[in-house]
Amino acid sequence: MKTEIAHCSGCGHKVRLAFTDPPPRDGHANLPDGAEVVCLDYQEACSGGKCPMTGKAGVVMGVRLAKSHLNDAAFETVHAQCEGCGQVSELEVLDGSLALCTLCNTTNSWVRMKLPDDTEVILTGR
Repeated sequence: MKTEIAHCSGCGHKVRLAFTDPPPRDGHANLPDGAEVVCLDYQEACSGGKCPMTGKAGVVMGVRLAKSHLNDAAFETVHAQCEGCGQVSELEVLDGSLALCTLCNTTNSWVRMKLPDDTEVILTGR
């Protein structure tokens, strides 16, 4: 995997970009054609709009980073039931409405609710 440092016009500072190795050519039609760009300095503020480095929706960069596990410290984690696997697991928060399950890599919709006694409950689901 190759890494580079580039200036991001979206956040106004230098970011670290990793380029994944392209998949082997063994006939799998569902694999991307080449390497993918992963921003190692993704933050929740990056989720709005398009990423100026890739032209894709900002949250796509968050999903790529979370699935790559190259910088798990970049994400707040919450414990909740995953919509995909049904297990209670850690979900890496991508933005105010999406989180990625660390067990099965399903993207979950989520919400944090404050109860009258000041405790918090995390709910997932549609």
